[in-house]
Amino acid sequence: MIHRRITMPRTRGENLNNLAALCVHILVMKQLIASALAVMGSYGISASAAPSWFSDLSTTVPGKHQGIATQKLHYSLSWKGQLQAGHVTFVFGAKGSTNDIIAAQCYGGSQGFAAKLFPYQFDMSGKINRTNLLPISMHCNETDKEETQVTTVQYSPSKLAVKEISRPHDTGKDEIKNINFAFSPVFDAFSVMLLIRSHELTTGDTITQVIHPFKSPYLAKITVLGREKITGKDAIKLNVQMTKIMKDLSLKPYKKMKTSTLWISDDEDRIPLELRVDSFIGDVRMTLSEQRPL
Repeated sequence: MIHRRITMPRTRGENLNNLAALCVHILVMKQLIASALAVMGSYGISASAAPSWFSDLSTTVPGKHQGIATQKLHYSLSWKGQLQAGHVTFVFGAKGSTNDIIAAQCYGGSQGFAAKLFPYQFDMSGKINRTNLLPISMHCNETDKEETQVTTVQYSPSKLAVKEISRPHDTGKDEIKNINFAFSPVFDAFSVMLLIRSHELTTGDTITQVIHPFKSPYLAKITVLGREKITGKDAIKLNVQMTKIMKDLSLKPYKKMKTSTLWISDDEDRIPLELRVDSFIGDVRMTLSEQRPL
């Protein structure tokens, strides 16, 4: 992503955090996976100590619009829709899909002038339960000019477990972080996208769920704003709000993303058409450039 003064945050975690904002709402991708230190952390929620926001959560039962065609979606990332900064590709129904599992992939990186300032490439894969649209596992590889990082998340009925392995290029020495989040159900970037599109999405509807796309949990609230055209296509307009869940289960504003608006196609496909994020670096956009059946 590119700043008005063409400066980039120095730490990898800040850059990736932004990318997560872009893809978690479709969600997609990931823009923050914080710097890894050899530390073990954990979260836990018991029935008697449920946080106040627990009552705001929506049903996790998918709606009637569950089917998604096997397809590949290409997106361009830009600043104000003008300065191209990167590209992202989603694949649903990828190799590994079965009658019970939806396999999904997402890959991309920076390009052009942005790649010269911040060279970054990633590839991510996930498996989702086809019946309840809950995540089963996620694996992501990332490389930038400072380090290579591998993140694996295993989701279970009662918790999830994260393992991050970072290898700085200057030392070549692995740094490992393990995190447990004792809460369920939790959605990842792929599964929350499928859950949202499955519902009726009538104007005024809200969907509030806990998402844990990488190392940190967030409370995501999606509100249906209405119907309109975007890039010449009929679309459903959604507002996306993200709040970070801290270790004491309190909520902290996600300052790197002020507002986020997502348009998905108002048809059988219901795929993301455009995402606009008012972030700490300005107006960042992800726009569909190609839809291809597989």
